[in-house]
Amino acid sequence: MRLVSAPPNPQRPSAPSHHHHLTVGSTGPAVKRLEEKLIKRGLLKGEADNHFDTKTQAAVKKYERNHDFKRVDGVVGDRIWHQLQLSGAAHEGQVSNQSIPGSKDTFRTVTINVKSNPVMDQASVVHDVKRAAKEGSLIGWNEIGPERYRQAIRDLGPDWGHYMPHDGGLKIPNPISWKKSEWKLKGEGFLKTHNGEAKVSPNRYITWVKLENKKTGKEVVRMNTHLVSGAFSEPKPTTGWRREMWHKHMEKMHDLVARFEKQGYPVIVGGDFNRDSFKVLGNQVKYDNKLNVGTHGRSTYDYLMHTPNSSLQSHGAKVDRGFRSDHNSVAVKYTIKG
Repeated sequence: MRLVSAPPNPQRPSAPSHHHHLTVGSTGPAVKRLEEKLIKRGLLKGEADNHFDTKTQAAVKKYERNHDFKRVDGVVGDRIWHQLQLSGAAHEGQVSNQSIPGSKDTFRTVTINVKSNPVMDQASVVHDVKRAAKEGSLIGWNEIGPERYRQAIRDLGPDWGHYMPHDGGLKIPNPISWKKSEWKLKGEGFLKTHNGEAKVSPNRYITWVKLENKKTGKEVVRMNTHLVSGAFSEPKPTTGWRREMWHKHMEKMHDLVARFEKQGYPVIVGGDFNRDSFKVLGNQVKYDNKLNVGTHGRSTYDYLMHTPNSSLQSHGAKVDRGFRSDHNSVAVKYTIKG
């Protein structure tokens, strides 16, 4: 489904003037809608029972942390009420058809690492793939090594296109997928950043696709990558090699981003950078998810970022902790102008 941004609009009905308040002990239809929203986001287990208990409170706190609330108290006030549309007037996920002035279309892109070390059972893989596909129309996948992982992505069906490159006989584990209804493939490629080392790390790559937004005709480059792990945490003797390869990878990433920038394309970069809370590309890009919102346990390894470009504007990131993988996804909404 195409998502169109919802800016402030004088024609939109104003929010109710009274204050909303749900906390432990609250009951009723609004509590049930709240629980349903939290369950759908993977923040609450079980069934919606219309009773705001301590489990509901804990789930609300998770929501507040995910959305960078300054105050995390597990109490539903006006902000959460309107974000989750608890009045029941609109279906969750529905976005107004009003456009940002001067804009043409809005889309969401996702980065997700589907853990393959150790490999997950296939039901968990399918769960994560389907969950990511619900979050956006343009997805960068990482750790897609096993063939059954790749098959789970293909099984999203004919509405999706995929770039799953090979380097000789090696299947590159960083594919990219897109909704065909929104995007037309105009080009693709990959770059090997360095060779692997036996029993230490595999070869590492950057993959990219050039996609035309069907509504605006504007082309965007989406890059995807996964850097060597342990460059800043493993003990010697592997740290030296890992760190050298990490920097080598980032030098090639920097050059590739600059090449597309020079050609005039807006570039979105995503992936698992295996460095915690760090501006991996310096000031070359804008970082769309904050650097301190754990995407791998308490550490921030997974990033979405974009190059400054007048035709592309980001509207906030969401970190989804409802995956079976040990990583969370990051989804960012962008407006693209024709």
